[in-house]
Amino acid sequence: MSRRTALGIGLGLWLLIDLPLALLVAGGWSPLLRTDRAVVDALQPAAVDSSAYRTVLDVVTDAGTTWFRLLVLIPVVVWAFRTGRVRLGWYVVAGAVLIGPLTTGLKLLVGRERPDFADPVYLSDSLSHPSGHSSGIVTLVGLLLVAFLRLQPRRWRLVTVLGGVALVFSVGLTRIALGAHYPSDVVAGFALGAGWVLVLAAALNALPGPRREEVEGGKSLSPQQPAREG
Repeated sequence: MSRRTALGIGLGLWLLIDLPLALLVAGGWSPLLRTDRAVVDALQPAAVDSSAYRTVLDVVTDAGTTWFRLLVLIPVVVWAFRTGRVRLGWYVVAGAVLIGPLTTGLKLLVGRERPDFADPVYLSDSLSHPSGHSSGIVTLVGLLLVAFLRLQPRRWRLVTVLGGVALVFSVGLTRIALGAHYPSDVVAGFALGAGWVLVLAAALNALPGPRREEVEGGKSLSPQQPAREG
């Protein structure tokens, strides 16, 4: 993927998904609000009724937290700098650290309250739109794919991508099932995180090149065949 393509897709996600959803939610567009409420009301009671199910949701949803993202990505940053992938290292640092403030800023602009329930299973003082867990898990998976997908044999790349997508949607579903977010919050979080990964990659030129990876000083780690790049 070229820098221009990554930038275009990233900005497109923000302009075509995040911006309209933010305006509709902030403006109180009733069809969206009714649909959001109907979905979360249909899914949340199961978590109330089953402690085992709720435990599974709690475990899966942790993959979208800041502490989990940093726990996974700190070793990636260390590896990137130790192997001379300086640009990639700074890309992962910026991506992992700044998605939180970016999400919080949009939350403050929209100002949506969390879903309320007579018997809640999830409580939080923060605002609801977009979902921070959703933007966080997309950012985590996206950064890992940029860092490591190029190093995998081509036959395993599709499986890796599908596994990442499955994890992303699993975390998003837990946010609704726990009653922590509305569906539109989750969709907006997905778009925000994916757009951030792509826009930042384009800005820092962190996407893999066609034949070699650049390292500090403009040298290359080693020439690589096109079939091994991604």
